[in-house]
Amino acid sequence: MIKDINQYFFSFDELNFNEEKLIEAFRDFSTENVSLLKDTYYYLYPFLIENCKPVAGYKYIDAKHISFQKNILIIDNIEFNLGPIIYRDLKDVSDIFLFVCTIGNKLEEKVQDLVSSGDTITAFILDRIASELVELTADLLELRIQNELDIKNYRLTHRYSPGYCGWSVNEQQKLFSLLPEDFCGVKLTESSLMLPIKSVSGIYGAAFNLIRKDYHCEICDDEFCYRRNSD
Repeated sequence: MIKDINQYFFSFDELNFNEEKLIEAFRDFSTENVSLLKDTYYYLYPFLIENCKPVAGYKYIDAKHISFQKNILIIDNIEFNLGPIIYRDLKDVSDIFLFVCTIGNKLEEKVQDLVSSGDTITAFILDRIASELVELTADLLELRIQNELDIKNYRLTHRYSPGYCGWSVNEQQKLFSLLPEDFCGVKLTESSLMLPIKSVSGIYGAAFNLIRKDYHCEICDDEFCYRRNSD
């Protein structure tokens, strides 16, 4: 059942991060470095189990609080300048989900400790694994929301985050203003940086029998987008 505000606490095992996903996350590694990658992952594995703390939550906003103008979403008189790419996907939805996901701060603290000790290779590998884990947390949240929507034959759009697809990262401030304070344990700095750093926030649209469109990577110029890099 869809709640106005909902929060989930997951385990590391629920993220289902395995060797196949590890290799995919490091697909730019040369094949000769795969054994180093695997050895480092299994060395870090006990630490990951103990210290990866996935938390995810959403705020549900129904149609009576939502309106659209050209490239703009308005929620309770707060305007989000989505830009044309995201607007194209959201303009026909009836409901909105604002979301936040994090894996906590222990992994990023470990990365800093490894850098300080001079072990930059392990730090690099752990940092990228942590980034993958928070995206998997967002994927798991999406599955939970979609399962709840299945009852009424609603479907979700892709998720979109401030800082991607032409949506200014500064609009993170507006997004967080609509969420409970410290939602899922995530804070926002004045410069719109989320703390813990390994966190994701953003928006989904939902509508009855919605046909989910592809990401519009062919018209996006963000070369560092994780979706582009996964193609």
